[in-house]
Amino acid sequence: MRNIKYVTLTILSLFGFFVTACGGGSSGNGTITVSPPVISLPIQELRILVIGQSISSNCNEYVYGPVDNVFQVGIEGTVKAASDPFEWADCRNGSMWMPLGKKIIEAGIARKVVFMPIGIAATKVEDWQVGGTAFGKLTSAIAQIQKRGMIFDLAFWHQGFSNSGTEKSVYINKVSSVLDYVDSKVKIDRWLIAVHSRCYDGYDRNIEAAQVVLGGMSELKRYPGPNNNLLGNEYRFDNCHLKQIGQEKMALMWLDSVKAALK
Repeated sequence: MRNIKYVTLTILSLFGFFVTACGGGSSGNGTITVSPPVISLPIQELRILVIGQSISSNCNEYVYGPVDNVFQVGIEGTVKAASDPFEWADCRNGSMWMPLGKKIIEAGIARKVVFMPIGIAATKVEDWQVGGTAFGKLTSAIAQIQKRGMIFDLAFWHQGFSNSGTEKSVYINKVSSVLDYVDSKVKIDRWLIAVHSRCYDGYDRNIEAAQVVLGGMSELKRYPGPNNNLLGNEYRFDNCHLKQIGQEKMALMWLDSVKAALK
């Protein structure tokens, strides 16, 4: 009997050790929580999916050429050298992704950066939901990702102004449904949620507040992205889309968000 008790206690102790070693722990309500994986820098290849509206999709002013070790997932799913405009992008002008890729490499975060920006100008969050006007493009991108067996370290959500007038809770629920859908199809380690509810003469504080909430859901792998609303018209060529100093500024802001999310 004494030997049986000893064996039982030993097994329980080993179980506790393995739970702790694997990052598990109790949240206080009986639920085991798992910490995000520790990331060693530099990452050999950092992959970033981008979903959003025009500012995320080559509708900005300055057109960037190729940058060493900055790549894109092409329309057929192959990884190739990147330059503006990106193949999946909706507009044919400039992005903030080329300068961001360069800054990520220079900061020692990654040796190689691969972007897949699939945004569409003027899209509402509803357009990205099942049956929406952007859903076909989303499913096409997902099909290529699945075909190639790709995993993304980060996904950026940069959308919002088109939903001006939407209630905060409604916007949170709709964005969550899109992110949940993508998560069910693609392996994404972390989402970064940008604040974007200001264009032209409009500024929606409810959308801004909703995006702050979405970026604070670390338990769902959602982290804060940059606040695009902080950029005044001196950074924009039409009081909405970015000129080169705005693209460079947003790239720096995205860099700060990436650094924070990867800690």
